[in-house]
Amino acid sequence: MDNFKHNLNFSKDDPSVKGFQEVIFSVSNLDRWIDFFQNTCDWKLISRKASSDSLKKAWHLNDTIDIEEAVLQNEGDHEGFVRLVKFNNVEQKQIRSAANIWDTGGIFDINMRTPDMDTFYRELQNEGWNGYTNPYRYTFSKYDVSEVLMKGPDGITIAFMQRFAPPLIGFEHMKKTSRIFNSSVTVRDMDASHKFYVEQLGFHMFFQTPGTNRKGGINVVGIPPNINQDITLPIDIVRPDINGTGSIEYLKTNELTGADYASVAKPPNLGILMYRFPVRDADTYALNLKKKGLQLNSDVQTITIEPYGNLKTFSVRSPDGVWIEFIELID
Repeated sequence: MDNFKHNLNFSKDDPSVKGFQEVIFSVSNLDRWIDFFQNTCDWKLISRKASSDSLKKAWHLNDTIDIEEAVLQNEGDHEGFVRLVKFNNVEQKQIRSAANIWDTGGIFDINMRTPDMDTFYRELQNEGWNGYTNPYRYTFSKYDVSEVLMKGPDGITIAFMQRFAPPLIGFEHMKKTSRIFNSSVTVRDMDASHKFYVEQLGFHMFFQTPGTNRKGGINVVGIPPNINQDITLPIDIVRPDINGTGSIEYLKTNELTGADYASVAKPPNLGILMYRFPVRDADTYALNLKKKGLQLNSDVQTITIEPYGNLKTFSVRSPDGVWIEFIELID
């Protein structure tokens, strides 16, 4: 079995949905991003081809649009890939243009680990990436970490994190960076998000904080230091597989409001476009979601997606416009 199909296969003990197989970036320059992941992150290119025409239907796109794709993995990992897509013959907007942490809608960032924050941060700066702040070391729950949010091309933000304690388990393939293991979403309503992710999708709560009693001063997300102590920042982290990785972290800046980008968080616009989660049985899961009152964004259909082959796929969108696809391997 090919390494990149491993996570799409289910044993009898697996949950019905696994942590995300890939996160899809819509980019303006495919070669620039391939170079970033290959040379800066030390990932491997595993596929580069034009998309099948069937993808346009699933993404509600005009037939005149051409789509180029490239898939990269942190070599050795079976999940947490990135898929780069470039749309041709169409006008585009950046999904989260000039966005801050308190701006809602779409996907705020993706998270990757690094074993050497200081060295890697300097390398990112030398390549033109800028941070919301400098790397910031902090503790939450039992974790001691250093983290930095970096702004790159196409309005894309990537959070890089170094874990100091407890010892990191399950990231034995990490070289300069790890696979994608988490992604953050700034939401308008925590209750509506809980209903969507937990009650409807059936994801499991992994971590939860009301975000109160916060200290003033520098912070990782770029809230002005003089008001940081006055901002409550509730955070929920959910996983489709409680024992796996591939989590979604939804949060709200209660006292700060800004723009909302939900309406533009869709193809063919530029930025972090969507998640893809492996599902055991797409038809059954889609039916269960509809029974829970969730309207599908695209119905179950068969699509050829490289490098996997034929997949059953369907999509939903969160209350904040986050596009989520579920994929079932049928080859």
